[in-house]
Amino acid sequence: MKRYSSISKVLPLILLLFSFYTHAQRESANWYFGDNAGIRFFSGDPVAVLDGSLNTKEGCATISDPSGNLLFYTDGTSVWDRTHDLMPNGYGLMGDSSSTESAIIIPKPGSLSIYYIFTTDRPNYYLTPDDPIEGLNYTEVDMSLNGGLGDIVTTNKNNHLITYNISDAVQNEYKNSEKLTAVTHNNGQDIWVITQFMNKFYAFKVTSSGVNETPTVSTVTQTVFPRINDIGSNVTAIGYLKVSPDGSKIAIAHSSTSLGSPTLGKRRSGKVLLYDFNNTTGNVTNEKLILENSYPYGVEFSPNSKLLYVTATQFSIEDSFVDSSLLQYNTESNNIAGSQYTVNTSSNVAGALQLGINGKIYRAGYSIFSTGTHLSVINDPNSVGNNCNYTHNSFFLQGRTSQIGLPPFIQSIFKFSFDFEDTCYNDNTHFYITSEDPYDSVLWDFGDGTTSTDIEPYHTYAQSGNYLVKLIMTLNGIDYQPLQKIVKIESVPDVIQTPYDLITCDSFDNDATDGITIFSLKDANIGLLIDPTEYIDVYYYHTLDEATSDIDNQYAINHDNYTNQFNEEIVVAKVKYPDALCYSIAYVRLSTTQAVDVGMYQLEACDLYNSSSALFDLTTIRDQVIANLPLTGDITVKFYLSQANAAGNINSLPDTYNSGNNLLYISISNENVCYGYGQLELILRDFPDLEDQNIEICSRDFPLTLETGLTPAEVANYNITWSTTETTNSIVVNQPGIYNVTISDPILNCEKSSTVIVTQSPLPEIEQVLIDDYTATIILAESPSTFEFAMDNANGVFQESNVFNNLSPGIHTIYVRDINQCEIISKDITVMGFPKYFTPNNDSNHDYWNVIGLEGNQYNFILMYIYDRYGKLITMFNPTTSLGWDGKYNQKLLPQNDYWYKLRLSDGTYYSGHFTLRQ
Repeated sequence: MKRYSSISKVLPLILLLFSFYTHAQRESANWYFGDNAGIRFFSGDPVAVLDGSLNTKEGCATISDPSGNLLFYTDGTSVWDRTHDLMPNGYGLMGDSSSTESAIIIPKPGSLSIYYIFTTDRPNYYLTPDDPIEGLNYTEVDMSLNGGLGDIVTTNKNNHLITYNISDAVQNEYKNSEKLTAVTHNNGQDIWVITQFMNKFYAFKVTSSGVNETPTVSTVTQTVFPRINDIGSNVTAIGYLKVSPDGSKIAIAHSSTSLGSPTLGKRRSGKVLLYDFNNTTGNVTNEKLILENSYPYGVEFSPNSKLLYVTATQFSIEDSFVDSSLLQYNTESNNIAGSQYTVNTSSNVAGALQLGINGKIYRAGYSIFSTGTHLSVINDPNSVGNNCNYTHNSFFLQGRTSQIGLPPFIQSIFKFSFDFEDTCYNDNTHFYITSEDPYDSVLWDFGDGTTSTDIEPYHTYAQSGNYLVKLIMTLNGIDYQPLQKIVKIESVPDVIQTPYDLITCDSFDNDATDGITIFSLKDANIGLLIDPTEYIDVYYYHTLDEATSDIDNQYAINHDNYTNQFNEEIVVAKVKYPDALCYSIAYVRLSTTQAVDVGMYQLEACDLYNSSSALFDLTTIRDQVIANLPLTGDITVKFYLSQANAAGNINSLPDTYNSGNNLLYISISNENVCYGYGQLELILRDFPDLEDQNIEICSRDFPLTLETGLTPAEVANYNITWSTTETTNSIVVNQPGIYNVTISDPILNCEKSSTVIVTQSPLPEIEQVLIDDYTATIILAESPSTFEFAMDNANGVFQESNVFNNLSPGIHTIYVRDINQCEIISKDITVMGFPKYFTPNNDSNHDYWNVIGLEGNQYNFILMYIYDRYGKLITMFNPTTSLGWDGKYNQKLLPQNDYWYKLRLSDGTYYSGHFTLRQ
């Protein structure tokens, strides 16, 4: 690869192609887990990424393409694409984020676009018949769907796999554990997907024909029955399952195998078992118990498959957390359980362990009662004991948090075999052996019909594409099983080999002749391509070294608005296909031309509503600009808030723009003529603040003068129009009504209106007065709320209430006026009193019973009738001319009792009631 440290205007006009160091293991280059946490492996150690959409306590899975580009990820129920959006059909998978290994993603052998997501459901039944445990299922993803972002194949979704005895009620209910792992078949092409339930392992083979739903079943000694607690959860299902990278061993963690006892808590009953795995037949054999009486969770093999690491939590008999340990076992020892070495003991929970493509093992988890801000790292996992170089909580997740799960992968991708680098089209791809196996000779098959017997060959492919490369190593005349990897040779955009001239007007600053201005570098993108219809990404840099060293394209020049350093500056363009690693190098020359001055314009508008803003019609200035400049052909005039936006042609303003006082920038596009950036001053003019008025007056106040509210100084600047057609600042009205006035600016053509409502206070009208037991209630023809009332004194205190209580018997005068005190009326009323008792005993006190309050001349003729309790008429008399009833009938005093009266007035009004005769 050719590299250049600097560029100048005399650079050779050549096309440069670049690639990065790449691994076949790059299918595991991206991990998403925990609470939006993630890491990405570029080369060497990973970096934390913050773009994930996944939130999961445990289960998760991620897959990348052979070049390390993210494809999709899942929590076992939902699937997100590489843009971190849900796939259109990426929901409703039958895994569960609380399952230890809720999912694992398997590429279909021989296919470049088909992937299978295997899922395991939670082991919690929760006594809910309508939400049964779904067990093991698989779903197909086709990356050619959804515009290349991939989608679920709906006709091949949630295919159920049998891993239980359908005739057994308990097995049929719980179906499977939470454990999944995978490894390449011995033929180097097919893949085994392995799970476990009770005393059986199930190995499903994935081939170029798809998923073989009939598994290889292995029965082992250890029977881990479902142990069902009081919420229907199978406590034995928790814990990781891993196969070694070389495909020879399987380790399984059962976090619990018991519901506990008085001497052994549930969380002190876990076990770790180690088995042999035959990656030709799929059989699991030779069980070894290596840990018990603990609560193990994560397991992982070293890259050379010789060491096994386990995370395990220690609990008290009462199942209270004590601490957790990271343990190491030598799988080649004659006493594997006895080879246990405690690498670390801490307050961290026992989280997952996962091998990375850099050969290090990462540990998830968090300190008890805290959050997982870091991952822990086993830096040299092939080394025995303390030499494994464990660093606790050492990898910072940049503000995201880990839970206890990490994404699993096909374990064989981590096996030492061979690797390669420089995989861009036209590169001389370098192949080299990483296997520790001894050999006498090798044969490389590059997948394009050519071979090599060099130990470390270089090969140039004739065209881009995916190639199945095989390495056959021979020792003492015997060939090892071929090692195979897919090598993706990436194509790169075909770019021009001479600098592209990007010309922009020299008008950004006050000096329009200095050659310095703002460029929109993206305007050069299409011009760099031989085929301008290709879809590309372009990143710009000052130097070639900057372009080649910025692997993640994080430090590129702002392509929207870049100010050149000098006229005819050359910048470096890194041109690549989206999501690709390889790129082409091209150059762009930034030149300026002297601009035609657009000029300065002003536009005024009225602040009608005292809001410090108004709507400005920018089309009037556009028309002026076109009229003032000799413009022909296609003309585009746009307005911007800043010079930078004008230069980058971004965020242009609408034709009707709401603004206060402001300065806008005018950009003109007119064929190849260079026009500068004019300026438009937006000026906000104050406008009189008119208010609607409600005036309530007395009839005596007419005629009434109405005013606009303008000051004498303002009157001369505005046109005034009343609804009466008058055009003066004030008018005189003689009657109530609604009057409108409009104020308009004759220059700015803006106007504002207000309404004056003139209301005359109403004249009170008494409909009737209700008198009852010394209480008078005045009933008006209109609502009493607009009137006030007084009794017997027109100049006295008026009240809002129309009710007067405790009136004395006799004649009273009511006064009513409106609340504006415009009009007042009066009415006389008679308040009559009917005594409740009398005592006709000739003591000169209450000897007669009669109505009180009647004046002798008030009525011409009235009669009072007295009845006994049986309705017999006792007597009748005129209450205005008689002393009243003396209690006698036929000259005899009647006994003590209640008697009834009825009074008939001359106007026809009747009063009736009863009273008591007391002796």
